[in-house]
Order: sequence, then structure tokens, then C-alpha cells
Amino acid sequence: MTLAPIGGTEAQTLLAPLLAFPRVALAVSGGPDSVALMQLAASLPSRPAAGPEISVLTVEHGLRPGSRDEAEQAGRLAAKFGLPHTILTWEHEQLQAAGLQARAREARYDLMAAHCHAHSIPALVTAHHLEDQAETFLMRLKRGSGLDGLAAIPERGEWAGIVILRPLLDVPKARLVATLETAGIGYVSDPSNVDPRFERARMRERADALAALGLTPEAIALTARRLRRAREALEQAARDFLACHSEIDEAGYATIGRDALLGAPQEIALRALARLIATVGGAETPLQLAKLEALLEAIQAHPDKAHTLGRCRIAPIKGRLGIFREVRGEGLPEVRLRPGERTLWDNRFCIELGAEARTPVLVKALGEAGLRALGERSCLPPALPRLAGRTLPGCWRGEVLLGLPSLGHAGSPSGLDCRATFVGGARSRRSGTRAPASR
Repeated sequence: MTLAPIGGTEAQTLLAPLLAFPRVALAVSGGPDSVALMQLAASLPSRPAAGPEISVLTVEHGLRPGSRDEAEQAGRLAAKFGLPHTILTWEHEQLQAAGLQARAREARYDLMAAHCHAHSIPALVTAHHLEDQAETFLMRLKRGSGLDGLAAIPERGEWAGIVILRPLLDVPKARLVATLETAGIGYVSDPSNVDPRFERARMRERADALAALGLTPEAIALTARRLRRAREALEQAARDFLACHSEIDEAGYATIGRDALLGAPQEIALRALARLIATVGGAETPLQLAKLEALLEAIQAHPDKAHTLGRCRIAPIKGRLGIFREVRGEGLPEVRLRPGERTLWDNRFCIELGAEARTPVLVKALGEAGLRALGERSCLPPALPRLAGRTLPGCWRGEVLLGLPSLGHAGSPSGLDCRATFVGGARSRRSGTRAPASR
């Protein structure tokens, strides 16, 4: 494996996908991979020339001593490159080691996606590299994953309506380290990368033994790329099917022809269901394939009953199937929004309060009380299903409902200077690249 650093021309080729966006945020932990990404991105031309406005995000996870110092060091490095830097703090209680890395990953992406929505940044860039790709493939192979799982990490994905770019997937980690060493740039080392409690660290310990058998990161990544071609063909077929048989409403719900779903090839039906559930539920973790298969079987056996999966309620509605956000347990989030601010609510709606608003508002679900209040004022959108209306964001002051934010391009029925955009609607109009189920 060559240790040659990445030069300027190669860097511009690798990072060319960033040029399609006016603004991008880099996910930088302070480790060698993300610091190398930051160094390479800093060499791109900036607007008003051909390049994007670049900012840097670091999530302070609080999982070990010194994590705040590492986040601040990342900020100092960003300043040297002339890039604005923000530290996002994950607030959490004491967590157990089991499943910790998966929960931390979800929290990082949720925090960064919310920041991107709040600051009109359409794309987030991560530093996943060749070895990350190979490790992901092997971990999923161990769990018996099928096509989608073994296709591993895509070059382009999405999280809560924000595009995720991974331009370094074909680059070995050693080249990223060499790039920093050549430039004399320091970085931090995350001890969890070698902590045997975590599966990915255990996989890295066996990398040399696997390479001796011919299972090098390059060979594994090549297989993953070829499997992604097959997955994309199936995904395109599922998108075409949804375009003909489903509808996404700006009020945050979807419908699909039940007979068409049950008559489709099973693989297409599973992917269509998974995509609609991800769109409406706002959950970014892929559904387990076994659960998705059980749902399709239940719809086939009991087409007139309601079912739940992936934060969604799937229920018959006017001869079709409706997919609605489900409410259970602690309910939906509550967020305080000040005039001129924008926030991502429930991973489903980007909400902005007008700068001329006099006071902050509390954004929380309408619930039954909010629906009654809007009904009494004749402010409910026409033909809104009750299951969808309960989970719409409302603007409150205490227990008093101020109104429903305007949805899409319509003005608020209550005259409230607040707009809500369903990010799932934008997602459904773009080419999907996330694996719809854990396979």
C-alpha cells in the first residue's frame, strides 16, 4: 500500500462532489481522518469562485475525560485553516457499553443535521475511508446481512433531509495520515478505536490476518462497490414503483395503493415500505429486514388492521394504506424557538419563526387538544387525516395554542409568522441512497 500523501490535484478530484453545494459542513472529530479531510477541503476554491462555503462541526460526546479538550483542539485546527468551527454537545445520561457506538453515531448525526438545517447548510461531509468500508462489510457479513448490508457505506447518503457526502471512501487511512505528516499537522487519537469492547476495534485487530488470506481492504471495498450497483438497480425500481402508486403529503404522512403494494414483487414491496416508513417516521436507523418482512406479511393477512413499525402507524385509509408518525411513550419533542431562528423538529420538519415575531414560541405536537382548538377556529388544512394532524408541530405559549405553522407554500391559517417544511417530502423527491433495511 502506497503511503504517498494526497496532492492538490487529486484532492480537488476527490472533493469535486462538494462543488455542487453552496455550503457544506465538515464533520471533524480531531482524529487523523477528519483532520485530513479538513486540510484537503480548505484547499478548495471558495465562493464567490467555484467552491462552497465551508464550516466545521465537532460533536462533544462527553463519553470520556478529555473529550472537550479534543473538540476545542479541532476548533483551533479549523481556525488555522480559516474555517468557522462549532462544537455541538451531546447531552445524555450515563450509558452502558452495549450498543454505545451505535447510539453515539445516531446522536452525532442528529445534532449535525439539526445544525445544518438551522444554518441553511444542505450537505454534511464525513471522512469515512477505505478501511471503514471494509470493516463495515465484515461486521455485516458476520451478522448474516444480505445485499443492502454488504453494499456497506455509500458515497452519498442522507440524514434527516441533509445530504451526506463521503468523498474519501476509496482512500486508505495510511494516505490520510501521510498527508498530515507531510504538512506537519497534528491530530488526536481516539482510544475507543483500539478498545476491545467495541466490535470495530476487534475487527481492526484481525486486519493483518485477513489480509494474509487475500481479504485486503481494497478487495473487500471492491466487492462492496459491485454490490452497490445491484442495490441501486433495485432502489431505482422501488422509486419508480412509489412514483406510480404513492403520495407524500406536506403534512408529514404518506399513502400507497394497498393492492399495488401486495401485488408487487416482494423485494420491491419491502423497499417501498421501508422508504415510506423512513420518510414519515424520521428515524434514520435502517429497519431490520425480518421486521419489515413480518409487516408485509401482516398487511397481507390483515389488510384492514393497523400495524406499527419504525415510529410509524400503518393503517387503512380510503382503500389505501396510510403511513403516519406514531406517538407513544414520552411523546414528541418540545423545542423553544426564538424570533428569526430555525430548528429541526422530530427529525421531520424544519421550522422557522419569523424575525418580526414578538416573542419566542414553544414548538410541540398538536395532539388532540391542538386539533380541537384548530377545528374550533376552522384553521385545519382540508382533508387532513386525524392521525397525521395529531403529530403536526404547533406553536404554543404555555398551554395556549398560537397556531399551526404554514406548511409548504401556503400561508399559516392562523396568521402566525412561522413556516414548517416536511423534510421527508424533499427526501422523496431526490434519489435515495440509504439502505432501506438492515439486511
